[in-house]
Amino acid sequence: MKNNPLQTTYEIIWDAFVDAHPQAHILQTSGWGSLKSAFGWWSRIVTISGTNGSIQAGALMLFRKVAGLTLAYIPKGPLTDWHDRELTARLLADLRAEAQRQGAILLKIEPDLPDSGSNRALLASYGFRPSPQTVQPRSTVWIDLRGDEETILGRMKSKWRYNVRLAERKGVTVRAGGWDDLRHFQALMAETGERDAFDVHSIDYYRKAFEIFVPEQGVFLFAEFEGEPLAAIVVLHIGETAWYLWGASSNRQRNRMPNHALQWAAIDWARDRGATRYDLWGIPDEVGQVALGIRGDTDDPVRAEDLPVDVNRFPDGDLWGVFRFKEGFGGSVERFVGAWDLPISAVGYGVYQLGLAVKDGGLVTGDRGLGKRIMRTISNPQSPIPCHQSPITSPHLWRVTLSALPAPHVLQSWEWGEIKMQTGWQAERYAVTGSDGTPRAAFQFLWRQPIAQLPLRVGYIPKGPVLDWEDDEAVDAVLARIEDLCRAQGCLFVKIDPDVAEGERTGRRLRALLHKRGWRFSPEQIQFKNTAYTDLTVDEESLMMAFKSKWRYNVRLAERRGIEIREGDGEDLRAFYELYKETSERDGFLVRPFDYYKITWETMLAAGANPQNPAGGALLLAEHREDAKPVAGLFLFRYGERAWYFYGASSERRRRDMPNHLLQWRAMQWAKAQGCTLYDWWGAPTHLDDPDDSMQGVWAFKEGFAADFRSHIGAWDWSPQPLLWSVYHRAMPLVLDWMRRRHG
Repeated sequence: MKNNPLQTTYEIIWDAFVDAHPQAHILQTSGWGSLKSAFGWWSRIVTISGTNGSIQAGALMLFRKVAGLTLAYIPKGPLTDWHDRELTARLLADLRAEAQRQGAILLKIEPDLPDSGSNRALLASYGFRPSPQTVQPRSTVWIDLRGDEETILGRMKSKWRYNVRLAERKGVTVRAGGWDDLRHFQALMAETGERDAFDVHSIDYYRKAFEIFVPEQGVFLFAEFEGEPLAAIVVLHIGETAWYLWGASSNRQRNRMPNHALQWAAIDWARDRGATRYDLWGIPDEVGQVALGIRGDTDDPVRAEDLPVDVNRFPDGDLWGVFRFKEGFGGSVERFVGAWDLPISAVGYGVYQLGLAVKDGGLVTGDRGLGKRIMRTISNPQSPIPCHQSPITSPHLWRVTLSALPAPHVLQSWEWGEIKMQTGWQAERYAVTGSDGTPRAAFQFLWRQPIAQLPLRVGYIPKGPVLDWEDDEAVDAVLARIEDLCRAQGCLFVKIDPDVAEGERTGRRLRALLHKRGWRFSPEQIQFKNTAYTDLTVDEESLMMAFKSKWRYNVRLAERRGIEIREGDGEDLRAFYELYKETSERDGFLVRPFDYYKITWETMLAAGANPQNPAGGALLLAEHREDAKPVAGLFLFRYGERAWYFYGASSERRRRDMPNHLLQWRAMQWAKAQGCTLYDWWGAPTHLDDPDDSMQGVWAFKEGFAADFRSHIGAWDWSPQPLLWSVYHRAMPLVLDWMRRRHG
């Protein structure tokens, strides 16, 4: 190991000991002590030497004052032979003595020992007790770097191998960054923190880390496309292990797979330095517990992809989405013994425990750890149930919240709010949590001023709120909060149109409750009141057989007549819009300008490029193999396990070749491939038995695809000024018509 010119001779000797130790960890190096000492901590190195003066055991100790109490902490240490009781006892006595000299109330350790009954018993035998506060991730995924490149690639999931190579084909390059690149790293970290809702260190922190660790023990790797930094990671190394410690990525060009390219470059860097193990640093501890249950007290590694868990069903929050990414690299899951405390002051340790209990009570929190509540909660004493309402300003946290609730709609997605903000709406998101911090409901509240000249606001919660509609208390509480928010925002009224079945018991009870609270069935139904669903849980053969026979015939006829379906991208949006305009002129519906749809479609396509985002979209185009010009197309939205047929368009050309039948079949196949279990046809007749309903023709087409008609309760309005609400709904159509004629 090369010497760092910033180190003292004692630190050089200590780092050489760490480098050679079987439990070597970067968090036990003198460099880590220097980094933390520059930001509120102070450090000491305590060692036990043999008769020849060489170090036999030791630890880097960190100290910090918190609320007037001094805490002593040994990250990933101490480094000792835990089975040599004489050596370890001597070391622990010296560590305790140093902690007392520094005024610490406790000594917390987090040794890099695998979790097992024997290791837990060993730590307990030295007087330690399991700590209520774990600092470092307790579970991780590590990659075996032994073998050649093809062996390492061969352990990865096929999609990950493909993405590593795809990044190279798409022009992504990876290089080691220099001092001048730290501004790019900080910008990427800030963008990532905003997207994924975590706090980032200052640029001074990363500059200090670069100064200390690069190039002797670390590297800042940057993935770029045509000179633009797309992502970056920091990898540190000592002993036989390299650690992926920090990572950041841009929202741009994610389809070029820069993060896969970075991890592969990091693996290559670690192997060149002689590392045999690459630690991906941090996954949900629940996953580690599953692996521990499988492994027992054996030393056999448990491969991440062999765990009996469905990663596609994990929520997107905290470390769950990160695990989905990490497990594809073919690593094994490891769980460590975690943090253990040795109380030094009984009174001080009691105060420390009380402080943790208050913090974990969850009134105001914010932490990187899994399971911490990170919402700012505001109590509402008028609620019929004890709960809190919290504004959410992070897309990551919003997705986490929705993932905990049943059947979130794409119109409640973060992306839909961003789309509507382009057209004069303001989007605010709120979570309603129970007294234990568990989400009970969530809603995206859109509001706007319809006419600039009139100081009048309206509110709208499209296809929401999101909650369990069988939970009567939660429904009542959420409606109360929506009403309060309507008043607070100065809105004339607020509209909701949740997907609650009209004829079922839940729908009947909800309608009665709405009436009781003063809500009215809205004369303005913005979304389709009714829709239809096709069940995608069956296999493709069974799904096709559920179609009407003529529909199956038409799907195959389109293929025989040369119709081909391809997935479009941003370059195809203008052509799809021209088809959409042609359809509107033929079928008599209004369309917005291209820029509105361009923003909508691009936003959903970009969301779908992120595998950790439950939202997404797809543009499918039908072409004839002879001219490759679109004759029909559709745009799908997706959120979680549900896909929506949102926009459809077709030309008069080649209608006899049945392109629309083949399009819908390919759309269902795409939805199934995304893990969707339901295909929402987005619109059906208001009354099935009304032959004059404008949706009857469309319904005749949709019904043939095994579509199950569903009648919903529709849109409902609540207003603090019911009389003015009635005037508004009578007058607004006349006002808008007058304005159109005036400007038209």
